[in-house]
Amino acid sequence: MAVEPATPTRKKRRRIQHKRRIDAGSFRFKARDADLLRFGAEQTFTRFDTAGEFLAPGYAPASAEPSPEQLADDTPSVKRAWPGDLRHRLMAVSHLLRKLAARGYVEVIQPWADQPAWYRVTAQGLRFLGLEWPEIAFPATYEDLEARLRHDRHFKSHHHLINQVRLLLARGGAGMPTKHTWQGERAIEAALPVREQGLRRPHKADGVIHLQEDDAWEVKNAEKTRILDTVRMNAGQTLAIEVERSQKNDDRYSAILPDLLAHYDFVWYFCLTATIKQAVADVRKAVLIDKLQQRRVRIMVLGDFLPCL
Repeated sequence: MAVEPATPTRKKRRRIQHKRRIDAGSFRFKARDADLLRFGAEQTFTRFDTAGEFLAPGYAPASAEPSPEQLADDTPSVKRAWPGDLRHRLMAVSHLLRKLAARGYVEVIQPWADQPAWYRVTAQGLRFLGLEWPEIAFPATYEDLEARLRHDRHFKSHHHLINQVRLLLARGGAGMPTKHTWQGERAIEAALPVREQGLRRPHKADGVIHLQEDDAWEVKNAEKTRILDTVRMNAGQTLAIEVERSQKNDDRYSAILPDLLAHYDFVWYFCLTATIKQAVADVRKAVLIDKLQQRRVRIMVLGDFLPCL
C-alpha cells in the first residue's frame, strides 16, 4: 500500500513588533530652521540661492561646481558640511524649506523655471518668531511679480539686490566691519511712526547697519590709484544702506540725502550703474554744501563688489 508523502508544515514566524518612536512624524525644529525663518522674515522675499549663501560659513557665495573635497566626502548627507556649489545648495535649501512650508511657516513659489524659487514667511511663521509684523503676500499679478522678483539680464529685482548687499556686508565686503548688526526694511518700518495723513515720516532706508567695532573707509580718486581721504567710523554709529536699482530725479535725491543724514551717521549708496552713481554724486555736491556732510555719504557701483549681478 502506497504511503502518501506528508505535507510539510510551515513554521509560523513571530511578527516582530517594532516600537514606534514617540516623536515619529513630528517636526524637530533646529537652529538652522530658526535662522532661515528669521532671515526670510527680515528680508520679506528671499530667493533660494541667497538663503543658501546666508547659511554658508562666512556667508560665502556658491561656486559653479562642487570642490574635489566635497565630491570625496562620503559621510552621510545629514552630517556633511554645508555644500559649496550652487546645485547642492539649492537642493539643501529646498529640503529645509519644504519642512517649514509643511508646518505653514513659509510659502514657496517658483515663477520662472530657469531661476531659483522664492520664499516668504507667513503670519503663522511670524507668530512663531514672536514678531508682530503684518503678513506680506507675494505679488498678486504677473506684472507685479515680474517687476519685483524677476532677476536676470533683462530684469533686476530690488529685493534680490538688497538681500545680496546684506550678505556682501556681512562677510566684510566693501570695507564693512564684520562686527555689526543689520536692521532690515521691515524692522525699520515697525519703528517708524504710524502713517497718518499730513504726517511726514523719515525716509525709510533699504537697511541700517549698527556698528559694533571701529573701522574706516578710504576715499580714492577716480582711477583708484591714490587715497584722498580716510573716513573713520566708530562702534555705536549707524549707516543707512541704499540700493539704487533705477535713477530717481534730482528733487527726490535732494530730499532724501539730508533726511538720511539727519537720522544716521553715514549713508552708503550701492548703485546699479555708473550713471546712477554720478547722479547721486552730483546731488551730494549740490545739496550738501558742508564738506563734513559730504564725507558722510559714500557712493559706489554695485558691480565693483558683486560682479555676477
